[in-house]
Amino acid sequence: METEVTKKVSKGAFSFFSGTLISRVSGLGRDMSLAFCFGSHPAIAAFMVAYRFSNLFRRLIGEGSLPAGFVPHFEELRKDRPEEGARFFRDVFFSALFFLVGLILFLSLGLGAYLQYASVSEAAREILSLTLLMLPGLLFICLYAVSSALLQCERKFFLSGIAPLFFNISWIVTAFFFRDSIPSQAAVALSLAVVVGFFLQWLFLFPALRSYLRTFLSWKEICKFRLFSLEVRGLLKPFSLGLIGVSATQVNSLMDSIFATYASLEGPAYLWYAIRIQQLPIALFGIALASALLPPLARSASKEDWGPFQGLLRYSFTKSFHFIFPCVIAVFVLAACGVNLLYGRGDFSLEATSQTILCLWGYSVGLLPAVFVLLLAPAFYAQKNFRVPMQAAVISMGINIALNALFVFGFQLGAVSIALSTSFSAWFNCWFLQRALKQQKWLNADAYKGALCALIAGGVTLLLGHFLVQDPTVSLITQKTAVTFSRSFSEQALQFFVLSGTFCLTFLSYAWFFDVQEVLSFFRIPSRKAV
Repeated sequence: METEVTKKVSKGAFSFFSGTLISRVSGLGRDMSLAFCFGSHPAIAAFMVAYRFSNLFRRLIGEGSLPAGFVPHFEELRKDRPEEGARFFRDVFFSALFFLVGLILFLSLGLGAYLQYASVSEAAREILSLTLLMLPGLLFICLYAVSSALLQCERKFFLSGIAPLFFNISWIVTAFFFRDSIPSQAAVALSLAVVVGFFLQWLFLFPALRSYLRTFLSWKEICKFRLFSLEVRGLLKPFSLGLIGVSATQVNSLMDSIFATYASLEGPAYLWYAIRIQQLPIALFGIALASALLPPLARSASKEDWGPFQGLLRYSFTKSFHFIFPCVIAVFVLAACGVNLLYGRGDFSLEATSQTILCLWGYSVGLLPAVFVLLLAPAFYAQKNFRVPMQAAVISMGINIALNALFVFGFQLGAVSIALSTSFSAWFNCWFLQRALKQQKWLNADAYKGALCALIAGGVTLLLGHFLVQDPTVSLITQKTAVTFSRSFSEQALQFFVLSGTFCLTFLSYAWFFDVQEVLSFFRIPSRKAV
């Protein structure tokens, strides 16, 4: 049963979902443009590795420990005096600005000196040079992250969700403009477009930030910022613990790129295209709910009001399961036709299509726990407990690296090894956090009925695809016959929309038959009992 607080969480999540949906669709367009213009060329694969390297500190600072530590402190400070919260944000913003400028200068000088004087292979030099070009973007994406955390506390979720649209537009325009260029030159242009895109993404939030600060502070007070004030320094402990946990996650990401290169020169490209699809449901449902969940959890924890705290967590967990489990099944049965529709043209080869599908299947194994981790971690952050998520992340990192080595060098499974290792380590991370939280009854009976509907829909779709529309999914699994993919856009679109329509219609029909209320209410379908 929904309470007033859970309704606000749902409303906030839907607002974030709406903005994120637009930006993620544009993100798919971004990846489609990259695949169409350059395929899986080694120069573009090097750009993708460099993008991960350059964004290491973005993940460490911007999208990890700083926002997670900021929200509980901000909510506690503004509980009685809103202007104190505004001053806290002001000091955090300018302190982060000062720190990031120094960090970028230090990293740029160090990396430039290394490239100038060290003996580096040509492949490594290309990756590091592209990384150097993208480093200034770190400033804007980290400022965007802390600004986004503030707006989410203010329940302005749509702005945070849609802002990456401007980053994607910068990327798409550059890809098509340099389509006929040498791939290595195009990679340089794309690296510069990353910096411009991050700036535009942050700039989009600037008017809302200015409006918030002017509500509580005069221009004179805004300019009287205190670098690394006492309140800002109070973030150091949670920040450092969170930093270790996020560092483990980012080390995982970097090691994945390195292992993928050993598996295949095109391996990083296959994984890139696959994970972009896998991240769509995570962003739309998992991140949307987690972003809306953390502020009210922090408010409940600051009041030591544990009944609503546990109710919020249980509500979000059940709600996410209703949508993510069907997504897992849908990703598996629709991966072949979906990947072929998105990427199967231009310079994207048939082999690249097959390998991307396999990598997407590997990532789909860990889709459910990846979303659950996003919901479980805020429960600890709200209580200012950063140690448990840190421990889970570090141990998961070790498991991921060990499995990567086993699958790549031992079983020689190729690029799909990295996707499987990521998924298995996500399951451990989820189990560790859930066990530490000690909360009972995560799911209700309605959730299990929804899972059964998704399994039935997946089976029907798989059979229809194999026998009626020549979908290659079964052939890819069994490897008994040669796998072929249509290169005609009309055939690709027809195959995808027939199969996706079959899955959705079957799933909703059985949800109506079994009276799965969560699904029926979301799609505004009358209950079978009501009919």
